[in-house]
Order: sequence, then C-alpha cells, then structure tokens
Amino acid sequence: MAATAAPSAQPPSPQDLQATAAALWTFVHLKVPRFTSNAALKVVEGLHTRPDEDPKVLAKRLRKALSDAGVSLKHTAALDAASRILGYSSWHACNREPTVSKLKLTVVAQTPEEQFSSWHELAPRLAEWLETWHQVKLTKVFEIRFGSDFILVCVPEPKKDSLEGETEMVPALAINPLGEAKGWLSEAPAAFEMVRRRLEETDKAILDGVATLQICGRYGPEVLAKLPAIPQPVSPDDTCNSELVLLREDNELMPGDGYEIARGDEMTCWSQLELAVKDEAKGQPLGISLDESAWRVGKGRYVWLMTTLHPEDYVPGQVQSMLTEAESEKLLRRYRLAKRILGGKVKRHHVTKQLKYLSGPDDTYRVDLHRVFLALNDSGHDWDTFCTETGIEQDKVPEVKVDFVMTLAEHLKLKDPNKLFASPPRSKLVKAVDDTLIRSLMPRVDFVRYRTPRDLAPDQVEGIRDAIEDFSASLRLQKMQQLGQFVDPNDPLPYLCYAGEGEELRLKLEALGLEMYVGVMPHLVSTEGVLEKLPNMWSFAFGHAIYLDIDRMEEGA
Repeated sequence: MAATAAPSAQPPSPQDLQATAAALWTFVHLKVPRFTSNAALKVVEGLHTRPDEDPKVLAKRLRKALSDAGVSLKHTAALDAASRILGYSSWHACNREPTVSKLKLTVVAQTPEEQFSSWHELAPRLAEWLETWHQVKLTKVFEIRFGSDFILVCVPEPKKDSLEGETEMVPALAINPLGEAKGWLSEAPAAFEMVRRRLEETDKAILDGVATLQICGRYGPEVLAKLPAIPQPVSPDDTCNSELVLLREDNELMPGDGYEIARGDEMTCWSQLELAVKDEAKGQPLGISLDESAWRVGKGRYVWLMTTLHPEDYVPGQVQSMLTEAESEKLLRRYRLAKRILGGKVKRHHVTKQLKYLSGPDDTYRVDLHRVFLALNDSGHDWDTFCTETGIEQDKVPEVKVDFVMTLAEHLKLKDPNKLFASPPRSKLVKAVDDTLIRSLMPRVDFVRYRTPRDLAPDQVEGIRDAIEDFSASLRLQKMQQLGQFVDPNDPLPYLCYAGEGEELRLKLEALGLEMYVGVMPHLVSTEGVLEKLPNMWSFAFGHAIYLDIDRMEEGA
C-alpha cells in the first residue's frame, strides 16, 4: 500500500526546501559522513518533489540524484530517505500510519493553538513566528528551553523596575507533544536546524540552546538501538538535562588536565569565554582559530564537550560527549555570526542553565521511618492518626510523597525537618576521583551535608570542618552572584573563579588522607521571617543539598 503526504501540504517554498534538505542530510549523513548539508540542499532542489508523490517513485528519483552526487544508497534506505523528505519519520511510518496531529504550537499572544503532523511540517511555521517577532520587536536572541514534554521559546523583555535597562527572558512560544512524550524530539534536530538557518544565516537573530539538541541528536533511532547500554548513550530526549562545557586544556596530550571556563548554552559559554580572555585580548577582537576540534585563542587551547545528567535516586549518571571537529567548527561559525548580529560583543548571559534534573521537587522521597515514628510519637501522634487528621493518604513505606514530608514538617513544627530524609547508603553514591560530577552539581545545589567516620584524628576533624566551610562559602557566593549580588554589570567576574572549588575540596581531603563519595539529597529551609506567609503556602522552601560521605582512604590508594 502506498501512502501519500498530508493533504494539507503546500507546494514547497524556499524555507520548506531547507527543512527538507535538513531532514535528508540528517538521514544520509549517518550512512555517508562526507555528505554535506549543501549537497543535500542541491539534491532536494533538483528533485522538485510534489506533496502527493508516491514515496516509491520518489525513492527511485532520489537514488539517481544521490548517485549523481557521488552517494550510493540501497533501495530500502532510499525508501526511508524519501519518506523523511515527505515529512514522515521512516518508510514504515509513511506506509502504515495515517496522518495524525503529533505536535502543537501555542503562542503567548491570544491566538489559537496550531497542530502539526510532524516536525517537518512545524518548522516553517515556527520560523515564520520568530521572523515576525524579530521584525516587530527587533529581537536578536531567541532562547530555547527544553523540558521532558515541552519546548519554550523565550524572548527578552524589559525587567520591571530596572533603572539600567535590564531585560529578562519570558516565554513567547510553546511546543508540546500530542500523546506520548517519549521520543517526541527524535526529528526535532533537523527542524531546528532549518529554523536556525533562516534566522542566523540571514543575520536576523541567534537561536540560543539548539547546540545541545543537535549533539543529542547525533544518532538516529536505528543507531541508538545498536549502541551498548554502558556508557549510556544520549538521545534528543536528554536535551533537557544536557549543557555545553568549555574547558581550557593547553596540553592536548593530557586530556582533563585543565580547568573549566563555562557551562550552559551557547550564549553563556561565548560570553564567559570573552570574560576569561579579556585581559589577554586587551580590548581587541578575539583571534580564534580551529585546531582539530579545539579553539585556539592566543596561547590558550579550549575544548568543547557536552555533559548529560541521567537522574537516579541519589546520584545522577553522567555522560560526557566530546564535540567533533565538525561540531566545534560549526559552533565557532555561529559565534562569529552572533558577534556580527549583536554588534561585536556577546553580552553577559545566564551563568546557570536550568536543567530538568534538580529544577524542582520529585514526586516521592525516601525517609528514615524510625525518625518519622519518633517525631510523630513526640507530638502525640501515630502514623494513622496523623494521616486522618491531615487528610493525607500514605502507606507506611520509606518512599513517601513529597506532600507528606512537607505536611509533617509544617504540622509538627519541626526545627530540622531534613533529619526525616534517609541518608543515602555508600552503594548509592559515586566516588569522587575528580571534580567532574561536582562541577555539574554545584550550580544546582544550595547546601552541603556530609558524614564522617568516627575516631578521626583531631587534625582531620578540624581540616574537614575548614574545607567544608570554605566550599560552603563559595557555594553561597555563587548563589548570590546568580541573583545579581556582588556583581558589577560593567566588570563581572568570570564563572571560572569558582568552577574549581570542588577539586580544591577534594584535594584538601586527600591531603588529610581522606576521600569522599558524592550524591544529592533534598533540603528544606524555613521561610519564617523571610517570606510573607500566604494562605495554602508552605513554611518551607524546597531545595537540594550536595551530600558528601567522607571516609579514610583505602590502603594502597
């Protein structure tokens, strides 16, 4: 049975051709790496595809066009490629599935939501909205934020009560899946590449945040299915927990022997790079060259990677993905475009990117049942009477709903409700052999909790106390700077000033003959006297603490 494209499809415009070329390049490039995006565009332009064309007929014409471009595809692969050109995810989807709406686009302005059957169909419409925004409000930066089941496109708006013309990013557009969220971003990298080209390559605006989506989308579903489970591969669904990391590593023979410059999305990393080298540049334009996959700036060698956190109970799994030479070169080209669009300087951007992981409370947490029973008993309750009085349904199990913990802390007026949370066992933590994980966690935690063994020497106890206090002070300073305190807008401190605090802590403990295991725990903070108490509002703010299990070094370590 031969399927056709959606009846609503229109004759291709130049923008549609770019989206189609991006879809073709994404598929063919995985099989033939030398196949470029420009070659894909030439092939698509020569096909003159009709919206109602039989994919089998198109596949034959496509094989010939690719052959003329020096690319040989088997018939089954050509069917898959032709189906993607027509807006489907694969030949099987084109051949068997009826056209249904899978995505919706919602604009903050009072306009009805629009529904689309594919990313291929949505991309031109998204580009039209952003181009209109650029024309009306002269917007030069669109920030893309990813969640597990949403994408927000944010634009700068004047900050309320600001006397210095500051702006803040506010949502303008939202994209959501209609139905199952798992895998809904698999075709998004090609769509956003098309939108990016329409905005950036025409010197209109920067699309900030798409780099991680593109890197997470390196491999198609077929390739991902063949990759081993360890190390865990990343996919477009992991974009919400991924960020770019820029490191200075002058000695290419010793990877990892350097220090962190920035982490976040493109604009943040570019602006932090400029801050880091401002003394070296002395007001002159940065001379950046490409050295394989690294950037060369003066005497410095800067390497790019992407870090992805896979949420777990106490400690997240972490995947490091080095950018390829092509990805690094593309990022450099985009940086130069950004400087041109923004008038020569990339302005200071967010220091911390919001990831889905640690962005808010989870549904459930593990508590220490013994301590919960003691707290209830001290207040004249037992489990059943407390649940009856508060109207909460909760079984007597360690995994409890977050509402149960908050209500317990509120109702019993506990001075330290964090004692209710169960401390993670050693098996649930990761040994800190370097500061890689700590650097990812530091911008996203607010407190430090730690455990030490008994019978330590007095100098070890004092050394731990001093090291933790220094680390905590750095954490507090970092949080205050994120809120705009102690920051000179005209001369801000670069992120690298506190990026190495985790390694400094590890080395101080190592000098004391100690090592540490790292995890994350929930942490409640009383808001009494800090925030005005409103009806139906908790008396505690929810945050996260980095948890350090400190122990003596193993013999022979």
